[in-house]
Amino acid sequence: MVVIGSSPNLSSLKCIALILPLLFTIIYFYHHRPALLADESTRLRLLPHTPNDFWVEFFARLEAVRPNAPPLNFEQRADAVDWRPDFDRARPEIWQPEKKDVDALASSHAAFIKTLPDFARHLPYDADTTGIVTTAGKGNFGQVITLLVMTRQSGSKLPIQIVLDASSVWIDNLCANLVPHYNAACIYLEDIWARLDPAPPKFDRFQWKFLAMVASTFQNILFLDADIIMANNPDKIFASGAEPLKSTGFIAWPDFWAASGSKIFYQVAGGIPVPQITDRATSESGMIVLDKARHADTLLLASYYNYHGPSHYMAMLSQHGPGEGDKETFLQAAYVLEELARKGSYSPPMEWTKLPSAKGQKKGFYDVKKMPVSHGRSANGKWRGMFMKQMDPVEDWRALQQAAKKAKHRAPANTRSPYLFDSSWLSTVGNLTLQHDQKKIMFFHHNGVKPDFADVVKGNTGLVEKDEKTGKLLRMWGDPKWIIETTGRDLEKILWLSTMEVWCRLDEDEFDDVCGTMSEIYDEVYTDHV
Repeated sequence: MVVIGSSPNLSSLKCIALILPLLFTIIYFYHHRPALLADESTRLRLLPHTPNDFWVEFFARLEAVRPNAPPLNFEQRADAVDWRPDFDRARPEIWQPEKKDVDALASSHAAFIKTLPDFARHLPYDADTTGIVTTAGKGNFGQVITLLVMTRQSGSKLPIQIVLDASSVWIDNLCANLVPHYNAACIYLEDIWARLDPAPPKFDRFQWKFLAMVASTFQNILFLDADIIMANNPDKIFASGAEPLKSTGFIAWPDFWAASGSKIFYQVAGGIPVPQITDRATSESGMIVLDKARHADTLLLASYYNYHGPSHYMAMLSQHGPGEGDKETFLQAAYVLEELARKGSYSPPMEWTKLPSAKGQKKGFYDVKKMPVSHGRSANGKWRGMFMKQMDPVEDWRALQQAAKKAKHRAPANTRSPYLFDSSWLSTVGNLTLQHDQKKIMFFHHNGVKPDFADVVKGNTGLVEKDEKTGKLLRMWGDPKWIIETTGRDLEKILWLSTMEVWCRLDEDEFDDVCGTMSEIYDEVYTDHV
């Protein structure tokens, strides 16, 4: 049982957990009687409404266009090259398919594109809703606890949906008792699928992102990997009239690397222009903003790329380059539909324009221009990567507008302002320097050391490390000065204290030592001793 409450100080955590559980349990049972029933039918009724007939259609349409081409099979890997806007590099040409295979892939792609205007009308969501979506399972649900806690610490009021790729008794317990405390809910997607005939296939870990976004009932989604720590409140992204969401409906963030996808992909996708390597860095899919009304077709095309990703599209879009997986599928889907519409071979669905909230909105895509910055910890002569710092997109938009104005850039009269949609225009105005407010970092993507404090009892996770010279434990993020200067508070200390208070309230046998271990570390590292 999870007991929810507030504790006055660290020394009394265990005491409170022992004294108050009965009282809080009675109160919780009274207010949440249906949520604590364990039978499967009740769990299903409590899920956000997702019509079964949509999932039948969803999987049927994806299966109907399965590429009649052998899976991509090549051993050579594209080099990991840091992206720069001014370098000259040819797109790697590693994948060398036979023409008949390219034709088969193009036929599959065209068949799916043909279905999109109708298919997109069926994508379920609750109009004019906004929220955060993540996905997790037995292997990383501890990261979700960190995500929930730090999202609320940022001041965000957005509701959160957690799409489970697997569950267990202790996860069910937390979903019923802890998660609602953070205005969040668990979606047991496989419980819904259990009723489908035929049953869906098994999915790889990277494929659950698109499934989570499709399953979410929110119209406006901020998808976050479970290992994201909120550095600032993200709610401003969705404020009325806020750019770049108003003018695009889709925001992506960059990765470190130069594009390594095959140019043949753009032939498969309908003979659209092959972007220049200098146009933009590859994108990362750890955070994505998407309006399911404006970009229903984008999400469904990304679903096609992901569904057939392990066999074809993931390798095609990266050629085994760094971070291969779902990372390029979303932004490339937006680019493909934009170019197909531009050449007149695709007519996007326009139902979204009938929504009251659509007034003044446009459809496009925006890739954040500020490149990520890696942060790590130096200890005992070694450096260990911890997370990537990613910029607030509202601030990125402001900095870009300021730079464009300063450069006196003007788009041709017969075109849209290109900086809404891509970065290729940068080459027309020289080397612009965008002046960002560095205090407006939005996300710490903790992809180096996972922020799962269930692992704190293990010795090799990187959450803690001892200085070999002094014998003292080191801070996870190093010198706190820059953290305080950037976020206005000691975010690392808040991270440890806030998550520790949750773990110390969990009565789960397999995590008995987590509270004690975290308390000892906190006392040594984060408590000022006289």
